Amino acid sequence: MLYDTLNFLADQLNTYFDSFDQDDKLIHSSPVVKLENIGLLDETKLKASDNVLITLVNISEEKTLKNVPTYIIEADKTVYKNPPVFINLYVLFTACMQKYDHGLIYLSHVINYFQGQSIFTTQNSIIKKNKETPIEDFKVIVELYSLTTEQVNYIWSTLGGKQHPFVCYKVRLLQMEKDSTKETRGIITDIHINEK
Repeated sequence: MLYDTLNFLADQLNTYFDSFDQDDKLIHSSPVVKLENIGLLDETKLKASDNVLITLVNISEEKTLKNVPTYIIEADKTVYKNPPVFINLYVLFTACMQKYDHGLIYLSHVINYFQGQSIFTTQNSIIKKNKETPIEDFKVIVELYSLTTEQVNYIWSTLGGKQHPFVCYKVRLLQMEKDSTKETRGIITDIHINEK
């Protein structure tokens, strides 16, 4: 689910970059956006990559949606199961380009794209024909997440490299649920009082 969501966002951005006119494109080959752990690449590989790299840096639970009933009613029975977990992903989009100005241009395009489309559903997204969407019905909200200077320092120290042009986004409301029914019971439809 985590991989599928981030890979989906990479596909959406690559489709956006591929839609540019040839005059607007920079000299970089497709795909521009790749899912990669930036902490595992050394500095020479980063500069040579000429890509926008997507790196997951944190996961948190959406506390506001935690109070969900532990049962659902289906037809004539009550199904008891654990409620789904809604999580938020904190994702870095880092422009690793040989030329600094190209990195800033691509980062601007990433910000423009998510400003123009911040909510992704099955209905409003471009799904590539050769890829199946693992989630039949989904909704993902992408919002800009501002980091303090201290947080930026911690992130790049943890990633072990020099800072590149980047932006952090919070990917909200990713629903994680395992199909694990605990118990099934019938529904109480009538109440009879016996006065004996």
